[in-house]
Amino acid sequence: MTNPEKLPHLRLQKGREKRVKSGHPWVFSNELQEIPALAPGVLVAVDDPGGEPMGIGYYSPRTLIAVRWLQRGGNPVLPERWLEDRLERAVARREDLYPGEDCVRLVFGEADALPGLVVDRYGASLVLQTLTAGMELLRPRVETALLSMTGCNVLVRKDDNPMRELEGLPRAVQEVPEGSPLTASVSYLGLALTVPLVEGQKTGLFLDQRENVRTFLNHLAPGASVLDAFCYQGVWGMAALKAGAASCEFADASMAACEGVEASLKANALPESEIHNGDAFDVLGALKAAGKTFDAVVCDPPAFAKSKKHLKEALKGYGRLNQLALGLVKPGGLLVACSCSHHVSREDFREVLREAAVRARREVQLLEFRGAAPDHPVMLSFLEGDYLKAAFLRVR
Repeated sequence: MTNPEKLPHLRLQKGREKRVKSGHPWVFSNELQEIPALAPGVLVAVDDPGGEPMGIGYYSPRTLIAVRWLQRGGNPVLPERWLEDRLERAVARREDLYPGEDCVRLVFGEADALPGLVVDRYGASLVLQTLTAGMELLRPRVETALLSMTGCNVLVRKDDNPMRELEGLPRAVQEVPEGSPLTASVSYLGLALTVPLVEGQKTGLFLDQRENVRTFLNHLAPGASVLDAFCYQGVWGMAALKAGAASCEFADASMAACEGVEASLKANALPESEIHNGDAFDVLGALKAAGKTFDAVVCDPPAFAKSKKHLKEALKGYGRLNQLALGLVKPGGLLVACSCSHHVSREDFREVLREAAVRARREVQLLEFRGAAPDHPVMLSFLEGDYLKAAFLRVR
């Protein structure tokens, strides 16, 4: 059991209590009275300006986020098995949501009271990302517990996120045990997929879009023609073909992704499709110049805004992308426009889409505006976690 009396104590500045008491899971360095010389990742107790205890968290001296809460309240104590108990609850919640599914996000950082930890499951393989020094210190316990409770036999440490450099941590990717398979064969949304665990984007698949793909299929008319831009593994387009779309064209800048789509089309006995390897902006422009149109277009790009300072340029990029996409949708057709940049608010993204429709001279109805699948939950006190936006638009 961790008692706050035995920990280093930090104190908030006067007037900085309100945001912290609202339930936000971070304490910023500019909210503290002083920044002590402590080792990255150590446990600390945080007190209010009057010295009353507020909670326990782990400390980072290198970043603006100085403390990530692990336990809140006036008498904060961390039980001996707090980490294992939280992992068990997170895994159990996902089993309730998606019983028996091959692919699922098991842990989603702050939303599971496990800040700095992301874990996805692909069949018998786990892919872990530890993003902070505090969670890096806890990694051995995390791995031991998860392997035991899931029965998985392969673990990939996908520690290539730039956030680690801010925490003073190296970036690397490692499979455990060494020599383990670098891919996992899974069933996802009714598709047989080979997921690249080491070389793939993110942890291998974009599991946050699971329910949005299902919503897309609900809106898709039988016999539709589809364009899947920024396709990566081609899940949107292949799911559409499997559901009765007549054709789909795929586009991605990665040759490896394009080759993966071609292999997956064959593995799922889906029709041969045109696959465009190139920058999506260039591909969309070329399709427009060729007079191509589609019943449905999906634009699911990577995050354009990596930080707040990139927000202005990111909004321009989303605007230009969706203007191009709107020009490729047949009258009465569907555009699915996505953003996974958490710095882009829902309001910003809707305004970008409105302006893109004006420039494209298209009348657009917003059918649905959705977020991530429920295995990526969002804390109401932590809207930074509400990163994914998927707008379903009827284009006239």
